[in-house]
Amino acid sequence: MLTKYLSETERQTSQTKLYKFQALNGFGFNFMGDTPVYLMAIHFGASNIELGYISSVIFLAGFILAALPRLLSGKNLVKVQSTAWFYRGLIVLLYLALFFLEGKPAVWLILIVYTLFCSFRMVGVSIWNPLVKMVTSSQNRGIVLAQGNIANQTASVVSKLVSFLVTSVQYFSGIIGILLLQVIGVIFNSAASAQLKKIPCRETIEYEKGRNIFIILKESMVNKDRRYPLILMWITVSILVINSLIIVFMRKEAGFTSNFVFLYAMFMTLAQICSGFFARSFSDRLGSRPLLMGVTVLLAITFVLWMLLPVSQGNELPAYIYYVLGFVTNFFLFSTHVLGTRVLVNTMPENESFGYNAMTNFVTAFFSFFSGIIGGVLIDSGQNTEMILSNSYSFLFIFAIMLSLTLIFLSFKLIDRGSLSTKETAAILFSIDGMKAYIDIGKLKSTEDPVKKRTVLLSISQNDASIATEEMRAIIASPLSSEKEEVIKSLFNHPRRELLPELIQEASDAGSYHQINAIFALGAYSGKKVENLLLDLLDHTEPSIKSNAAKSLSRIGHTQSLEKIRTLSKEANQVWDKINYLIALNNMDPEGQVYRELFIDADHFIQGKFRQTYYSLSSDLLQFKPPLSTIYSSKNLQRGEGLSDFLEQTRDLHFFYENHKALETWFRKGNWVSIWEFCRQSLENCKSGDTSSSDPLKNLQQALVERSEKSSKAAYNGTEYDDALAAVYFTYQIIVHS
Repeated sequence: MLTKYLSETERQTSQTKLYKFQALNGFGFNFMGDTPVYLMAIHFGASNIELGYISSVIFLAGFILAALPRLLSGKNLVKVQSTAWFYRGLIVLLYLALFFLEGKPAVWLILIVYTLFCSFRMVGVSIWNPLVKMVTSSQNRGIVLAQGNIANQTASVVSKLVSFLVTSVQYFSGIIGILLLQVIGVIFNSAASAQLKKIPCRETIEYEKGRNIFIILKESMVNKDRRYPLILMWITVSILVINSLIIVFMRKEAGFTSNFVFLYAMFMTLAQICSGFFARSFSDRLGSRPLLMGVTVLLAITFVLWMLLPVSQGNELPAYIYYVLGFVTNFFLFSTHVLGTRVLVNTMPENESFGYNAMTNFVTAFFSFFSGIIGGVLIDSGQNTEMILSNSYSFLFIFAIMLSLTLIFLSFKLIDRGSLSTKETAAILFSIDGMKAYIDIGKLKSTEDPVKKRTVLLSISQNDASIATEEMRAIIASPLSSEKEEVIKSLFNHPRRELLPELIQEASDAGSYHQINAIFALGAYSGKKVENLLLDLLDHTEPSIKSNAAKSLSRIGHTQSLEKIRTLSKEANQVWDKINYLIALNNMDPEGQVYRELFIDADHFIQGKFRQTYYSLSSDLLQFKPPLSTIYSSKNLQRGEGLSDFLEQTRDLHFFYENHKALETWFRKGNWVSIWEFCRQSLENCKSGDTSSSDPLKNLQQALVERSEKSSKAAYNGTEYDDALAAVYFTYQIIVHS
């Protein structure tokens, strides 16, 4: 039997429907409400108080929510919201009566219809947060909210552009054009309602007797987790009401015509879209709290700039100043709104989400009402005062500044579990490395291409930002992650002491799939803890664990276990173990005795490329040039350029120069005995006194001499070319470095 909670498939389907609803609603609302209503009211001579009421009634309608939980108890959430949305559109058709009205009657009709419009809207809005919670999870809630906001505001931009174009036509520049937009809005609103109805929903409005909104309010004010998000949201709504009066400021104070007011509104919508992108990119991963701290400070600064605009002093400012300042203000304001909504939804109780949301919007109505009325009074006061002000709306903007300062305080008090600290957030947003790491982490989580993942991981591993370290810590903590091996290996080439405890834990965990990689990475970290762990692992039953521990011990400067590692090397019978011990003994023993048995060790493995690998690694460890591996590569590709080029290089030595043609012939005909004899004679001519008995080159020389003496008696096993090439190569290097 299905529960009220949606499955993951249903959630994904619902999110798609939600985005479509948001887009259609963006068209509908912007044709029917907000800016067109202000312009109609101004057209019929509405007072500042009446305009203040219009700015606040969109939230003021929350008063009706006091009785809704009881009246709608047991009703399906989506059915209630879609029905309310449909009637919200129908009521707008009453505006058509404005063709027959003038003056105060027209204003009263606008106020009544817009109040009914906002009331139906409020019924739907009261279900919005529970609906969002139903179709999302805590991991993607911020993204869905932001993405929906982007869809809504993108539609708003288009609708406002259409409004600008329509009202720019002379015939539609007045009330006729605005009423035409209302009818278009009804069509889009009906389509939005139909889209909303398609969202699967088994959740109903819950009401528990005695649990009215006042009880819920009282409990929420006691709960610290809920108190500050609620107050922050109510203050934000108050600023939204004040901010909406800037439309009136543009029309009456700055003197913008209706079409340019629509253009201004379009720019403001673009700001809201940008705020959605901002929230989508950062909110879920950084958290709301640290972002709110910065955004609210900047919001207060923008209202200071509005207050200082010298409009009332007869200065005609360029239009772009209003557009730019309005864009920035709305970006910070709506960023605050989206970030605050995210915390509010996260702290919403599971079992009475509708009642909680009804309480939220009911209280919002009070804040909206008083801020709207106070806004209208402050505009009147600014216009009637004898004080010298930059503009007659300065008192209004001072009020907005005070509210913004309150938001700053609330941001610091906010409890947002899982969010980063202010310092960590600043390290990301105000650092090139931090921002690059943040972007890379986003790419890592979004891409499925293994090649791209590896490229991004490489970038993250080389980034010293703290967020990169924390992401790597999270990957290491995962018991099964496709990126874990790459991350652990990267800690050898780019050490991070902060992750040493995780590496030690991984290296000591016998059940870890990446234990050997962690042991390898410990070779970049000196310290007693690391040394003790690696010494313990030398006694492990698994040969590969022992050889990797030996290699890492050698890299951190440990030499006391040299003899033990020599013994382990002799016992090794696996290719990689032999390779590991060669590296370990090279690092631990300055005398390089391991090279005395170079050819003996190579004889342990006849098949495959082990001999080439072993000789090439010895060449690299002794820092010989050119790398022996490139010569072998040419041979394996059945090309002779590698050997030919090397023999040409050796002609700087007299004995090699004299035998250059002979060497080429011997290699071509497989005359291995002659090649070994050549090496022996070359080394006898070398001034061995220039190398001490403890020099690795001396041990390598002894190995070559001893092997050359046995070469004539050795049985052919198919490895003669590789051995002979190594012999000539090492002979040349010994003479050059002697």
